[in-house]
Amino acid sequence: MSASGRASLRAAGPLWRRINLRPDVVISSPLPRAIQTADLLIKGIGLAFHPFADDRLLPGASWGDLAQAMASHGEARRVMFVGHIPDLTRAIQELTGAVSVRLRQGGVACVEFPGIPEPGSGELAWLLDPDLYGDDPRDGG
Repeated sequence: MSASGRASLRAAGPLWRRINLRPDVVISSPLPRAIQTADLLIKGIGLAFHPFADDRLLPGASWGDLAQAMASHGEARRVMFVGHIPDLTRAIQELTGAVSVRLRQGGVACVEFPGIPEPGSGELAWLLDPDLYGDDPRDGG
């Protein structure tokens, strides 16, 4: 991950805390950038656990892969995935029935379910674009 990417995610911490982002578990792709992102997220919101690296979130992951990874943490009610674009975008689309979703690197989305997470049963509650995180060293701000 670049220095500017790390700085952008560190700048996101206050916003993530303000919206009370509190996952019970963070499941991450095992690739280094994803693990770094998950670590920065956990530190940014002040949680006292580590991400779980899961091979099912490697590039090319489908909603089925994410569902299997989530099932490994059955006690968790709020699950956060740190993976890859376009995999996470496709999962959001499948879960919500949305035709199009724009999730960028470093973005965060919340999909809520009235019961068991199933395709078409979710509602996109919110989506944070990384431009909201504050000064970005890439644009001189």
